[in-house]
Amino acid sequence: MDQRAGWLVAAALLGSGCSEEPLERTLQIVTGHETDTFSAAPAVTKIRIEAKTATGTTFAAETTPGGTFDLGEVPEDEPLGVEVTGTTAEGATVVRGRSLTGLVPGAFVNDVPVFVQRVGKWARPPGELLRAHVDAPGAVLGEQFLVTTGGSAAAGVDGAADVRLGDFYDLLGWGPAVMDAFPLTARTIVGRPGGMMLVGETGASAVGGSGTYAVAWPESAGSFADVAGGLVVESPSGTSYVVGATRAETATDEVLVVSSAGALSVLRLSAARKGAAAAWAPGVGLVVASGSASAAGFEVLPEGGTAFVQRDMPADATEGAAAVVAGDGKMALVGGIDAAGAAAKVRTWSPSCTSGCATEEVSGATLPVGLTRSQAFSLGGSRMIVIGHEASTEKRVRVFVIDRSVPTVEERPLREPRSGATVVAAPNGTLSILGGVLEDGSPALHVETFFPD
Repeated sequence: MDQRAGWLVAAALLGSGCSEEPLERTLQIVTGHETDTFSAAPAVTKIRIEAKTATGTTFAAETTPGGTFDLGEVPEDEPLGVEVTGTTAEGATVVRGRSLTGLVPGAFVNDVPVFVQRVGKWARPPGELLRAHVDAPGAVLGEQFLVTTGGSAAAGVDGAADVRLGDFYDLLGWGPAVMDAFPLTARTIVGRPGGMMLVGETGASAVGGSGTYAVAWPESAGSFADVAGGLVVESPSGTSYVVGATRAETATDEVLVVSSAGALSVLRLSAARKGAAAAWAPGVGLVVASGSASAAGFEVLPEGGTAFVQRDMPADATEGAAAVVAGDGKMALVGGIDAAGAAAKVRTWSPSCTSGCATEEVSGATLPVGLTRSQAFSLGGSRMIVIGHEASTEKRVRVFVIDRSVPTVEERPLREPRSGATVVAAPNGTLSILGGVLEDGSPALHVETFFPD
């Protein structure tokens, strides 16, 4: 498929004010595989394009769908980011797009594409993956690529493939990239700007500019198998925590710590958990909750701390839920299956609580299905989004937006229903779905992205 199919015809001069012949680049607004981005009701009547440099200078222009625009002479050697907004006749924003930051116009040989989509809905950017991995880990590499490898299976248009192969989606060029097979089948990926660490049942490998090499487990006891498949939680300092207790398999208390410099160490929860939820709470630290019928409801690794501390909250046997910090600072537990096998209630509590802690049920916000392998993200204020797999034989990926203030639960269906997909928070502020299997059993090669409304 031609990557330009569905593009809005638009031209902008990205020129240099200091060269004898200004460098010209065309800024292309990309709608990818969707044909109704601007025409769907309510239709877009005005498009605003802003290019902001690293020093704060903004170049802006406005146009209409199908029209052209000129940003003027944008410096060719100064990093910038592009934001596109489409509004209705009433002024409501219904289309948005955002490039990666740090774009240098002079570094582009061809056009500079910016993908736009309807807000609050899933959309498919241009191109597709060459292979779709199933039940695989995902991460961001180099603040540009969405990466997935490993999993239980991998397949492309040519059939089954080695799960150790690396598949990438480029958020700058909006297309696929691939790597040769890695030394192991990854169940967790710790992504960094300059590389990544793959964690599997048999060990771990670091992948970076200096090549690929094996990484040793940092202690005499235990192994990478104790954390492989665990959720990665990032701290503001750049430390990554691989929380083995978030896995759906055997209970564990081990947490692999990867410092910003790449050094490894191991910390242990106060109690082993299975199917637990984990998230970073600003001003509090790493919070691990639920996943045990006997341990405290949650425990905390304080910022800068070296040991987890149980908090005084009743045990919570919920498995497969996600933890997320909402805009008001409260932590919410969403998704999951309760001890009776039913869809768990949405509950909130204060992560800074130390004694007499208790969750509060959000009445009217119960999900219609039980979800496992849930991941949740704040949408600001009282709103959050949860993505998980149905706790049924189909194991389809389901997405719900929850507003605690109303309260309401609204499903946001994928463009291509699938199971076994991977969720990654992209560096341009969107959520991305990669891989999995479509309902007809074929590989899900299209990437889907969600721009919050």
